[in-house]
Amino acid sequence: MNARTPFIVSTLVAVMLAGGCSRGREDDAKSESVPPPKVAAAQPQVVSPKNVASSPSAPLDAISDSIISTRVKAEILTDPGLSGSDISVNTDHGIVSLTGIIKSQEQAAIASAHAQRQDGVMRVDNELAVNLH
Repeated sequence: MNARTPFIVSTLVAVMLAGGCSRGREDDAKSESVPPPKVAAAQPQVVSPKNVASSPSAPLDAISDSIISTRVKAEILTDPGLSGSDISVNTDHGIVSLTGIIKSQEQAAIASAHAQRQDGVMRVDNELAVNLH
């Protein structure tokens, strides 16, 4: 290996890099006149309340109503003040209906309060019956 080898190697590398990076004006003209190929991009399906509401199988009100009913029922089941009660919860267009058997009027007030606290509730129909036995 002689003293000029590193110089020759670095010169060759520089020439190769410079040659790979430069394009002539002819290449620029060709690439500008040829449009890029069209690639069909997949459009993601966006689920929004608008899309859900227009679906006949899952109207937005039904989804909201079922969520309201589920949340109210969960609160009723976990409240120790409502132990021994048998309360059904149904929601239709934000109107919550409470039906069933309770031990006292105090339990009726507690159940109504749980329902009224939920977002989306328009009204609470309390049809609970007190079992005096």
